[in-house]
Amino acid sequence: MSSIRIEKAGVSFAVASKGGPIGVEVRLNHDTIASLRGVKVNFELLNGITLAQAKKLVEVLNENVIGVLATTASEDQTRANVAGEVATQV
Repeated sequence: MSSIRIEKAGVSFAVASKGGPIGVEVRLNHDTIASLRGVKVNFELLNGITLAQAKKLVEVLNENVIGVLATTASEDQTRANVAGEVATQV
C-alpha cells in the first residue's frame, strides 16, 4: 500500500531584487526536505511595489510563518501517475 509523505522545514524570507523585479525569496533553514533540495522559490511581487513595501512584507512573513510543509507522493503513486499520463498521450 502506498502512502503520502509529509516533510517539514523551518523557513525564513528575504527581499530578492537582483537582476529583475522585486520579489520575496523563500529560504529553508535546513536542507531537510529531499524533494526541495536544490530548488529556489521566489514570489514575484506586483509592479509598483516599492522596496520599502517589500521589506515590510518580508518582516510580516518572518514574524508569522514558521515553516513549510511539502507533501510528496510515494514512488508507487508517482509511477501510476506517469503511466496514466503516457496512456492519455497515446
